[in-house]
Amino acid sequence: MKPIPFFFLPLLGICCVAQPAIAEHSSAAKPNIVVIFIDDMGFADPSCFGNPLVKTPNIDRLAAQGIKLTNFYVNSPICSASRVAITTGQYQGRWKIHSYLNTRAGNANRGMADYLDASAPTTAKKLKSAGYATAHFGKWHMGGGRDVDDAPLPQAYGFDESLVSFEGLGDRLISNAKGVERARALGHGEIIPCQRWERMQIQTDRTIDFIKRHQTKPFYVRLFPNDVHDAHVPRPGSAD
Repeated sequence: MKPIPFFFLPLLGICCVAQPAIAEHSSAAKPNIVVIFIDDMGFADPSCFGNPLVKTPNIDRLAAQGIKLTNFYVNSPICSASRVAITTGQYQGRWKIHSYLNTRAGNANRGMADYLDASAPTTAKKLKSAGYATAHFGKWHMGGGRDVDDAPLPQAYGFDESLVSFEGLGDRLISNAKGVERARALGHGEIIPCQRWERMQIQTDRTIDFIKRHQTKPFYVRLFPNDVHDAHVPRPGSAD
């Protein structure tokens, strides 16, 4: 299977959701799909969009080989809301998630749900029904974490495999001691302690491993990095 040469920028996604054309037993070719959704990265941050300070040669190459959009709209510029939109292909307000998910009290104060309803249509569900292997690695932030312990796991939304961070349930990477304690108290998955500068590499390695293990069948994998959002923590000895 050849991967689709789509170019996904932060807050700029193409959601191939729930269309009748994706039939469960379709005999048409099934291309592999890789979605990279970068948290808090502005459209003008890559050098291919004119940033003179930061060089992004790999992103530039994706843009040159795929589709680079210079005039577009997004459903939301905010964490959870944008993720719900790209996951479901619908307006996030339909699922009562119009901002970032927080504690139960914080969500209630803003008239929000605590997590995306598992009955929502998702790209992963539709592709899984069409024979795709599916996975999500990286930031989730559509429910779970903090004091929300009853959110559905990523598998409820159609993902065979997942590895998220503290803003989600299921197997997850946690990069501080207090966070590890809170995550273990919530349960629902393996808690993997790591240093913050290790997190992105682990998620990337898991994504590559998933792709290698599913070369003989169509796959849909999402890599949602979080490092741009967080304060930059360099690997020891690499600050220069």
